[in-house]
Amino acid sequence: MSTCIDCHAHFLPDAFTAEMTKRGFIEMHRDEGYVMVGDALTGYSRERARLPHFSLLDDIEERTALAERQRIDKQIICLPPFWFGYKPDAQTGLAICRAGNDAIAATIKQSPERFAGFATVPLQSPSDAVTELERAVEELGFWGAEIGTSIAGKPMDDPALDVFWQACCDLDVPLFVHPQHELASDRTAQFYLHNLYGNPSETALFAARMIFAGVFERFPKLNMILAHGGGTIPYIIGRLDHGHRVRPETKSLPKPPSTYLKQLYFDTITHDDAMLKYLVDRVSPKHVVVGTDRPFDMGIDDPRALIDKIPGLSQADRDAIIGENARSFLSRSMPLAKS
Repeated sequence: MSTCIDCHAHFLPDAFTAEMTKRGFIEMHRDEGYVMVGDALTGYSRERARLPHFSLLDDIEERTALAERQRIDKQIICLPPFWFGYKPDAQTGLAICRAGNDAIAATIKQSPERFAGFATVPLQSPSDAVTELERAVEELGFWGAEIGTSIAGKPMDDPALDVFWQACCDLDVPLFVHPQHELASDRTAQFYLHNLYGNPSETALFAARMIFAGVFERFPKLNMILAHGGGTIPYIIGRLDHGHRVRPETKSLPKPPSTYLKQLYFDTITHDDAMLKYLVDRVSPKHVVVGTDRPFDMGIDDPRALIDKIPGLSQADRDAIIGENARSFLSRSMPLAKS
């Protein structure tokens, strides 16, 4: 049986929540089953920042048991996106990221054959982000970094971040992109639409801006994994290509936008078999990786069964999606658990 590597999973270590509580950024209400994240950390309203808390989020033994039930051999864990820490000043942001990375690294040490990590970095200070990325990868053994889709609402295609993209290329590590500060937040407060609609739409906006701003053109070795099947970007890429052909505003980009899909990977979280089939056909099996979004309820339960249902794939294609793609682009791989 091929090795299954889950590239989208979250964990919130107790050591990190204790540090954030001490700093006044969060309030833990374990008995009532939620955690409140302060506006100073996220910029979200108090209502939006009230998050569910449950033991699977911070109990490594329970998470190991869940991974075994899901037949996942290696899970790359990272903080939930509320903890990116982009809003505070640079010094505080760096302290938040270091605390999070140290806590994730300590968690991984408890079961290194089962877990690996994506770091968080303070992108509001690109130089500090480079320093923390280097520490996380070279000293702590992280496989790459998790980033948001904006820096507290500011676009990620700012040229000031070029030093960070270059560092990712130099270290040969991927970035896992998870949406934050979703689109149209004033109109998505009801019906959980900030997640159902906002998350995939925000990811598509991020990807479109990064493409048209020339980030992937300038950094051809930069690879990113887009959460939630890439959001809506795989389904509007033809429209972006058409716009590149007919609109003068897009002519700064030397190639059609779809050219840059080769630098992107997409997780399997589409919640629709037909859409997952389309995604695999559109970007190729070589650019799809497993994601579960566990332990949250918007994730998937059985990634192997989900991939087995995709029609028309060879066993090599299935193996690629299940784990070989992740193994190939995660250059600083750790020992994998035996299946």
